[in-house]
Amino acid sequence: SHRGVSEKTVSKRAFQLDVFTRYLERVGVTAWNDVKASTIRAFITNQLTEIKPPTRLSYAGTVRGFHRWAFMEAVLERDLSNAATPVRQYRLAGLPDILSDDEVKALLQTVDRTTPIGKRDYGVLLLAARYGMRPSDIRQLSLDHIKWRRREIAMRQSKTGRPLLLPLLNDVSDALIDYLRDGRPETGFRNIFVRHLAPHEPFSPNNNMPGIFRDALRRAGMENRCGRKGLYLLRHTLATRMLSAGNSIKTIGDVLGHVNLDSTLIYTKVDLAALRTVALSIEEMLK
Repeated sequence: SHRGVSEKTVSKRAFQLDVFTRYLERVGVTAWNDVKASTIRAFITNQLTEIKPPTRLSYAGTVRGFHRWAFMEAVLERDLSNAATPVRQYRLAGLPDILSDDEVKALLQTVDRTTPIGKRDYGVLLLAARYGMRPSDIRQLSLDHIKWRRREIAMRQSKTGRPLLLPLLNDVSDALIDYLRDGRPETGFRNIFVRHLAPHEPFSPNNNMPGIFRDALRRAGMENRCGRKGLYLLRHTLATRMLSAGNSIKTIGDVLGHVNLDSTLIYTKVDLAALRTVALSIEEMLK
């Protein structure tokens, strides 16, 4: 309430605090004032080793914020927020996981577009593949955002609140029309994509539609692939393809809706052709 965070963020933090309190119960802590700094550090450093550093960083922030609030509200006698030390994370340390052009084509071709759910799922996958849309933006995509006569998609991004203007590509337009005319159930909601089990309402704010993408991976024979298995995989793939095609970092950032171009720079690490042009030869290194 104080920070004005979104409903999705509140839900995520509540889930993370539930994980934390379950840990406290396992180690025999049954009252908040029995929590020690060492207990918090042990949770951050020892219990979250199987998850990625950015997620561990998120857990640390949630636990730290809770203890700061609990001390201010006199729920706790001591301020233990500093015990939830952040996890060291290096910028641009990883490589984006991507699909090949043939794999993206296979994912789209495996969708059964003769069924209402198939028409919906194809539209979801196509928006992620063609524009790199975040799941949150696909969820909130409304009939009001499609400017059919101007051939545009104009919306405000759910994550950043910034406007996003995209051209309405022919295959995207055809897929949306096919779903709206012959697949989408009758509903009073303006969201384009809705649940096909009654009540026919939009996907919940916490639903990143993982089932749609995992079903596509399974049909394409890629369910056992290492790495990402969500719609963000198509977002990373599009950015990498755009870079390989010679698009500028600014253009890629605009399409993806990045607020800061630093978020886009990670994709330069997989542009091997461009990196070879600035690489030093063995002779140059030995000089």
